[in-house]
Amino acid sequence: MKFSLTTRLARTLFFLIAATTALSMFIVEVFVNDVEDTILSLELKADAQFFTEQLREGSFQPLKTAQLEATFLPEGEHEDRLPDYFQSLPLPFSQEVEIGETTLLIFGEQVTAPDGKLFLAQDITIMENRESLVQLALAGVAGFMLLVGFFVARTGAQYLVRPFKKLTREVLNTAPGTRMPQITTDYHDQEFCDIAAAFNRFLSASERHIEREKSFVKLASHELRTPLAVMSGALNVLEQRQSLSAADEKTLARIRRAMQTMRDDTDVLLELARSETPKDDARTVILQEIVQNTIDDLEQGLPNHAGRITVYSDSSELRINTHPALVRMLLRNLLQNALRHTVSEVEVRMFDSSISVRDFGPGLPDRITASLNTDEAPRAITSPAGEFSNTTFGLLIVRLVCERLGWDLEVSQSDGKGTEFLIHVHSLA
Repeated sequence: MKFSLTTRLARTLFFLIAATTALSMFIVEVFVNDVEDTILSLELKADAQFFTEQLREGSFQPLKTAQLEATFLPEGEHEDRLPDYFQSLPLPFSQEVEIGETTLLIFGEQVTAPDGKLFLAQDITIMENRESLVQLALAGVAGFMLLVGFFVARTGAQYLVRPFKKLTREVLNTAPGTRMPQITTDYHDQEFCDIAAAFNRFLSASERHIEREKSFVKLASHELRTPLAVMSGALNVLEQRQSLSAADEKTLARIRRAMQTMRDDTDVLLELARSETPKDDARTVILQEIVQNTIDDLEQGLPNHAGRITVYSDSSELRINTHPALVRMLLRNLLQNALRHTVSEVEVRMFDSSISVRDFGPGLPDRITASLNTDEAPRAITSPAGEFSNTTFGLLIVRLVCERLGWDLEVSQSDGKGTEFLIHVHSLA
C-alpha cells in the first residue's frame, strides 16, 4: 500500500515534534531533579557543619522538628539508642530512604573532638509529593504539545504539499495530442517553477515530434499509393489487350490480388501510424474464410511453405464483426513468424471466441514474450543491438492490431517445444 506525500510528510513532522517534546521533557525532568538534589544536599551539609561546630563547642543538643532530626552517637555507645533508619549505616552516608509514606534524606558522618557519629534526617515528603505533581504537570504539557503538534504537522504538510498537488493535477490533466496546453509556472518556490518549465519544454518537443510524424505519414501515404496506382493501371492495360493465355490471366489475377492486399495493408499501416480507426466500416465476416484466404496467399507467394499450415476449427461458421484488412494483417504476420522459425507444420485452431496459432520451433526470447504479455502501451521490440528484425517488427504489428480491434493477445506457450499465440476475440457477430 502506497501512502500519499502529505501523509508521509505529516508523519515525519509529527515524529520530529514528538521527539523534540520528549527530549525537552526529559531535559526538564533531569534538570529539576538535579537542582532539587543539589539544594537538599547542600542544605543538609550546611546543617551538618553547624551541628559539628556545636559538638566541638560542647553546646550540641539533639534536635527533632517536623522537618529535621539531628542526633549524635558518642564513640563506644551502642546504636540501639538510635532510630532504626540511623542504624548500621556505612559512613559517610547520604541518601533518600523510604519509610512507609515518609521520604527521608539521611546524612551521616564520622566526627572527631568529640569522637562519634553525627546523623541528620530531613523529611522531604512534601517536596516529593510536589515533585509528583510537577511530573504530572509535565506529562499534561507534553500531551498538549503532542496534540498541538499533530494539528501543526497535518496543516503544515498540507500547506507544503499544496503546490505539488497543483502541479500534479496539471500534469495529469494534460492529454496527449498535437496541441497540448502549457502548465502554469507561477509558483512561489523556484523548484516547482523549474519542474513546470522542464515539463513545458517536454510538451513542446513532443508536439514537434508528433507534427513531424504526421507530416511523414502524409508523405508516406502519397509515396506508397503512387506506385500501386501505376501497377494497377498497367494491369488494366494488360487485361484490355486480351492477348494473355489462360495461365497468364491466372497469374495476372494473383498479381492483382496481391496488389490489392498490399494496398489494404498500406492503408491499415498508415492508419495505425496515425492512431486512427480504419476508414472502411467494420462488417460481419466468416473467420475461417479470412484464415483460408490468408493461407492461400502465403502459399502462393512462398511455394516452399505450401501444405505446412493445418487448420482445425470447432466452428467453421464462426462470424465476427471486424475490419477484414486488420484481421488479415494480424494472421499473416503470425503465420509468417511461425513458418520462419520452424520446419515442421504450423497449427491454426479456431474456438468459439479465440484463435490459436502454434509452431514447434525453439520459442521466443524472454524479453519478447514479456513485452507481448505486458499491459503497457505497445512499443518497439528491438534486438539486443537495438535493431528491428522481421520477427520483432511483425509481432509489434500483431500487438498494435489486437489493440486496435480490442482483442487480447496472449503468449500461452514459448519454450523449447514451440510457441503458441492465443488471440481472444471480442467482436463476435
